Parts: sequence; C-alpha cells; structure tokens
Amino acid sequence: MKYIFKSILVLFLALFTSGCMEVIEIDGKTEIRTDESHTYKVVIVSTEYDSMDSYSWKVISDHKDYNLTNETTSEATFNAKSAGEYTLEVIAKKNRKSFKATIEIEVEEPEIVNGYILPPEPDETLNNSTLLGIDSNDNGVRDDVEIYVIKRYAKDPDFPKTKTALAMQYAWSSQKILDNPTMESNEFEDNALACQYYWFDRKQKDITQRIIELGETDFNASIQESLKARKWRSKHGVFGDIDIKDKVYNTRERIEQSFNYNRALSGNILKSPTNTLDKCQINISELGE
Repeated sequence: MKYIFKSILVLFLALFTSGCMEVIEIDGKTEIRTDESHTYKVVIVSTEYDSMDSYSWKVISDHKDYNLTNETTSEATFNAKSAGEYTLEVIAKKNRKSFKATIEIEVEEPEIVNGYILPPEPDETLNNSTLLGIDSNDNGVRDDVEIYVIKRYAKDPDFPKTKTALAMQYAWSSQKILDNPTMESNEFEDNALACQYYWFDRKQKDITQRIIELGETDFNASIQESLKARKWRSKHGVFGDIDIKDKVYNTRERIEQSFNYNRALSGNILKSPTNTLDKCQINISELGE
C-alpha cells in the first residue's frame, strides 16, 4: 500500500530591484515523515505567486534517493525514497527580475508498530479545525484515530492483528458517518459489525454447538455456557468501543454529526446484517489468530 504524505511549504517571494537575486526567508513545515513503501510522495513545494514567467526547482544537496517532478512549474512535487536532510532550491523569473529561495526538508523514518506504518502525528489545532480532520495516508481513517487504534490493539495479548483490523474498519465506518450522517451510511457501520460477528461465530463455533447440545439435556448448564460466551464477546469486541468513539467524536461539530446520524436512523426498521467474511475490509481469516 502506498502512503502519501503532503505538506504545503509556501515560499514567500518579494520584489527586488532589476537583476537582483537573494535568498528569501521561508515559512513552512520542514519535518516530514516517510514510509517504507515503493515511493514516498513527501512534500509539495510551491511559490506564493503563480504568475512568474518561469520556475526552476532542483535539489542542491548531495542526495540521489528522490524524484522531483513538475520542477518547471510554480508547484513541484518532491518524492523522497529514503530518510535524510534534503535542500531544495527554486529560481523564479519575472521579466528581468529573478527570485531565489531555498528550503531544508528533513525526512524521517516512520514509526512502525506491530508491522504497521503509522502516519505522522497531526497538529491538533489544524486536525480539529475541520470536520474530517487530517488523513495524510488517504486510507479513510483520520490520522489521530488511526494512531490510537494501532497503538492500542498492538498491545492486545490475545488477538492484536484481528482487533486492529476490526477497529480500523469501525473507525473507517465512523469517518464515513461523519462525512455523510444519513441512512445510507448505516451500511458501512453494518458491515463493520457483521465482520466482528463473523469473527465471533468462527471463534465460538464449538462453544455454540455445545450450548445447543446442552440445551437438549441440561438447560441450566446451557444458560451458563451462553453467559460465558457473551462475556467473551464483550471482552474482545471492538465495535462501538467507547474510547474509539470519544476519539472520533472529539469536537462539537463531530458530536453534532453523530446526533444527526442518530436522528437519520430514528424511526427506521434496521435489518440485521449477515455475518459473512465478505463484509470485512481485510480477510481476518488469514491473520492467523
């Protein structure tokens, strides 16, 4: 899977006397995380002005592990392939005037948890300034929620991979509801719930059969086994987890979207989803747990 991390770095250019060329101060984020996938699309760099006659971007540091495209436009795309410190330079020309700016970009190795490459921790203020927040790797789960889910379930002593997959699908469905709190979005939530219950059914197949058999011979024993099975499901279920909910719906605007979704469902007859593997975004049967 290719993860794309973008940070817009604006180069502030000022007008100088004819023929003058100076290094301009730069305002922007210079610390960028990468991943270990095929190519890292790390940063888009752009000039403040888009009406220059020409642009010329280049990497002036001693690196070879990168790609630089659109280097003759106002907005170039820099793709680092490894960690390191890179220096980019742009020369823009307008009539007979030239403007030059450089920027230092530090590309870091990502944080990897249980084999999962985490996105960078988003700026809290920026992340909470919009309804959907920041999703730098474009996987449909807000970065702060994704980081929380991955780190939390990586520590699970019993089913870390499965619970991570289930929780990520639940978080993904919650993001869909945030974006569109309508009856139609219930399908995403239903699929997340059905996937979890598919896993429950698979893990408790023998227990379910024993409950059925006991019901024919020892009703009280059957009830006790049923209670144990429910307790197990309560312990290992991730759908509707209150801590994940609190993470997803952490601003007034997001909480209001949750209320809007509940109102959209109110009064409707909801069908129970079919607990099948095809409801899962990831084939949890292949996770080995």
